[in-house]
Amino acid sequence: MTPDRPKHNLLPELSLRTWLLGSHLLVLLLPLLALVGTGALAMDLRRQTRVDLEHQADVLTVLAAEMLAAAPAESAESAELSELGQRFDPLLIDIGARTLASVRIVNTDAQVVASSAGDQLDEFDMSHDEVVVAALRGRTGVATRDRERSTERQPLSSPSRRARVRLFIAKPIYSSPGSSPGSSPGSAAAEPGEPEIIGAVLLSRTPREELQALYHMSPRLIWGLLFALLTTIALAVFAGRLATRSLESLADAARRITHGSGSEGAKLLRSAGSHVDEVRALATATAAMAEQLQSRVEYINEFAGNVAHEFRTPIATLRGTAELLRDDEDMAPAQRKRFLDNALDELERLERLVDGLLALARAEQPHGGGKVVLADLLAALPERWPEVRVTSPQPSAAVEGSATQLATVLDNLIDNAYAHAGPEVEVEVVGLAPGPEGTGFEVIDNGPGVSAANRTQIFDRFFTTNREQGGTGLGLALVRRIVETHGGTIELDSATGRTCMRVWLPVADD
Repeated sequence: MTPDRPKHNLLPELSLRTWLLGSHLLVLLLPLLALVGTGALAMDLRRQTRVDLEHQADVLTVLAAEMLAAAPAESAESAELSELGQRFDPLLIDIGARTLASVRIVNTDAQVVASSAGDQLDEFDMSHDEVVVAALRGRTGVATRDRERSTERQPLSSPSRRARVRLFIAKPIYSSPGSSPGSSPGSAAAEPGEPEIIGAVLLSRTPREELQALYHMSPRLIWGLLFALLTTIALAVFAGRLATRSLESLADAARRITHGSGSEGAKLLRSAGSHVDEVRALATATAAMAEQLQSRVEYINEFAGNVAHEFRTPIATLRGTAELLRDDEDMAPAQRKRFLDNALDELERLERLVDGLLALARAEQPHGGGKVVLADLLAALPERWPEVRVTSPQPSAAVEGSATQLATVLDNLIDNAYAHAGPEVEVEVVGLAPGPEGTGFEVIDNGPGVSAANRTQIFDRFFTTNREQGGTGLGLALVRRIVETHGGTIELDSATGRTCMRVWLPVADD
């Protein structure tokens, strides 16, 4: 049965390989998206365009100054820049055609004297342009201005630029080539030989659009992206196989365990050898769970068999008694009483078995995790067992667990000593000081001891040598189970005249 999908989960249910492939492809696209989405590529394209324009402006300023210096003067004074406009026009038109840049040369009055567009000079007054004004004052003028958007955009393959802005660069032209661009403009009062600003060169150009730049890079970029795509897919497939191989093994083992196969623990442990830490941790935890489930199944099967065996005898006795009483109406009263007494004895035995099984089941549950001081636990014994000699440990320690269950351990051990050694036996409880093995207590009696044949099964469920006196064989089994659920151990040390049950429990953390 497939579990219902949570309503709040909006993500599709896909395989791990698909998620890995998708995430790897997204990571592959992230640099490109970041390059375009953050505007970094656009800024770099503008920077490149500005650098190109500045280089062209530097060349043109030097060229204009040299052409002016070489021009024949009609008077004693040097020729003016305005007089060279017609000589500059063919050069600027050629530059504009080759570089797609707009080039203009202005004089000191900010009037255009030459242009790459061949415009009429009397129609161009640049005195209102802050870029030109900055250049005529001896600085480099720079501006980025929005373009007028046309309804028809150029295709990506066109040499025309598609960006929404246009860059403007203006640099001053000095009367002497090689003069410092930072020098102040000349004037009529300037000293002889001092460079003076005689005009400026203005260039403008539209930078490439991001998509246009990517299009022109596509011949090489496609091969690089193809290689990166294939590498990404290969890595995603490899990572998916690496991660899902052990997960598929775990899923297969879990399905087999669900269908009753309990031999998958080794396979799960082999899956724990994955190169992925999380998968290895999951496999280890699942293997431990499978082993625990298998152990629990074996425990339940054995337990059910023991219970069936123990219940079969009293039930058979009760059934036989009921049939005899039903069939023999003329049975003598004394015989009838004897049969009824036997039936009551069997009912009492069943009641003790049920009580013992319930106590054993409660011992399987978590004990709560409180702290129990061993000295306090032993100090309460004389109220229940006044004839038992108690020696508390020095120093005393605390253990993690249930005081009620640990008191049950003491009561069952003491009761077992009296039940098997007789009422005249002397019983002593000695507390154990904390040490490397933990802390705990010993229940010692001076009875006849436990035979060698019985020592290996004395803590087994339903094992008893006192069945005629009503023993169920659950007392010591309950003791062992409680001790084990508290993380401890129980030991038997028995010889003729002395039997010692020793319980070790881990010391609680401070």
